[in-house]
Amino acid sequence: MKRGVKKLFYANKIKFITFLLFIIIFFISFIIFAISLLRLSGIENMLRILILLLVFIWFIFYLYKGYYYIKNRNKIKYIIVSIITIIISIILLILSYYINIVYGTIGFISKNNTNYYTGYLISLKDTDNINNVGIIDNEEDIEGYIIANEIIKDEKLNYKLISYESYEDIIDDLYNKKIDGAFVQGNYQNYFSNEEEYANIKNETKIIYKKTISKTEQINTSNNKKLDKPFTILLMGVDSTDNTIASANSFNGDTLMLITFNPKTLNATMFSIPRDLYVPISCKKNASAKINTSSVGGINCVMDTIKDLMDIDIDYYARINFKGVVDLVETLGGIYVNVTYPFCEQDSNRDFSKQICLKSGYQTLNGEEALAYARHRHTLPTGDLQRIQNQQLIVEAMAKKLLSLRTITDFEKILKVVRKNVATNLSEDEILSSYNILKQMMLNVLKDQEPIVVSKAYLEVYDRRIYNEKKNTYSAALGYYEKSLNTIIDALKVNLELKEPELIKEFSFDANEKYEQTLIGKGEKNEVDNRTIPNFIGKDLSVAEKWGSENNIAINTIMVDNTNSYYNPNVSAGLIGNQSIKSGTSLTNIKEITIYINVINEASDDNVDDSNNDNDKPLDDNLNDLFDIN
Repeated sequence: MKRGVKKLFYANKIKFITFLLFIIIFFISFIIFAISLLRLSGIENMLRILILLLVFIWFIFYLYKGYYYIKNRNKIKYIIVSIITIIISIILLILSYYINIVYGTIGFISKNNTNYYTGYLISLKDTDNINNVGIIDNEEDIEGYIIANEIIKDEKLNYKLISYESYEDIIDDLYNKKIDGAFVQGNYQNYFSNEEEYANIKNETKIIYKKTISKTEQINTSNNKKLDKPFTILLMGVDSTDNTIASANSFNGDTLMLITFNPKTLNATMFSIPRDLYVPISCKKNASAKINTSSVGGINCVMDTIKDLMDIDIDYYARINFKGVVDLVETLGGIYVNVTYPFCEQDSNRDFSKQICLKSGYQTLNGEEALAYARHRHTLPTGDLQRIQNQQLIVEAMAKKLLSLRTITDFEKILKVVRKNVATNLSEDEILSSYNILKQMMLNVLKDQEPIVVSKAYLEVYDRRIYNEKKNTYSAALGYYEKSLNTIIDALKVNLELKEPELIKEFSFDANEKYEQTLIGKGEKNEVDNRTIPNFIGKDLSVAEKWGSENNIAINTIMVDNTNSYYNPNVSAGLIGNQSIKSGTSLTNIKEITIYINVINEASDDNVDDSNNDNDKPLDDNLNDLFDIN
């Protein structure tokens, strides 16, 4: 037998060598493909096993038939099975390549949770000497406090530091030259350029010191479940001019979109949260402020703030670089969107010399135009409220266009864009488990049906004037109607199957009327509670106690002397020198307030100069002075 095989080998030496080579190539291709395919856990398990089994059967078939055809000198059949084997090997390698690209992209964005934060020390351009520097007083503020103190340590700075509650106060005092320098957040130019008085802040200030740190935040939201059950995801915009999510510092709290998705019904509910919504901020000890300021406390602060507002757990988040919208839309070949109002906006590099101008109406937008539409708000009738509706249209249009991809090349380009511009806490297994959802969407497209049902929410808001005790002025913010918010919360909970839907008992339809999608929460208004906390400073404790009793707010009292930071040297002993919650704060969610009373002692009395102290006036008198009311 051995002698026969040996003779056969020498007689068909070239065929045997090629036969062995093809076996090795096929075997290696099969192993690479098997490893790649098995990584896609949860995706068509039976189908994957069947594919591997069929490929393995062909391998056994080729081993037997290849040898048989060589032995019997059946050249034609040997060539045919060998060509088929090589073709299968090439297909397996190509499939392995794309599977690894998909898995690599998924792994990258799910592990790309290192966030980069940048802090600056700035001054006005005409400032030569720096002595007094403003710094935020919130120890959880990564950029304005933590990085600021690292800059002080690294550069061995010896400035006099003045603490502030907000960046707005710091910049205001910088412009009024009450301080020489300011520690600010990394996106300060984008943030303040939206305000008319600071529109040219980029050219009016100079950066003295800059420091960027990386911080991997432990986000305890992912529950390691497959996406076969209803879930929530928070989309957070990173509105920077950087080309990748890795280099984009200071994600922007201006763009926050909470989405619930039910994989059983393929229903998504989108709720964009207005940037100026005045709510308690979790990392600021629940002190109320505009919700976009929560981003300075990092991802956890944003998520906790929204969770407290909505009474809904957030399962996942995704940080999206706005600059990547340009690449994504271009790769998709444009998106079809209804532009509601004509406008002009700066380009993706924030260059006003290269304006993007659009007319109103349905049209196909390219990447630059789509980003401009998602960013623009200044000339819109309702400003940011209209912008967030436009952003919802952009997201919806991109999602639908993604399902129309037809070529592997386009798919690969999309993956590269996603890899560069998206970071999430979804694990690889969780992302892969969305396969069945995508499959059902694709089937809907093939049936000429809507791939998903998208319901949009619209929060009814009203203008709120927030009193700034330091400036004795009011700033603009947005309050919300609780009836509207509760309607939105109910809809989100119904989609999450946390609440039973209410049956519609009445329904009217007119074929002559144009159908318009109902916005959840729109038109839902109720009486607004405009009550705010008054200014108790300089008043007797009995005033605060009476107010607390009338408003069902617990009044806690603490006696402080001049060694305590809450002591107020400008208020007479025995009176209220400070309060834990600032005046002008909405009473919403406020259960108690702490009042600090100056201790009676000679040191305090001797240093008090209350001859011209407006704090001793009643709050109504202060307001009369402010608005010159007689």
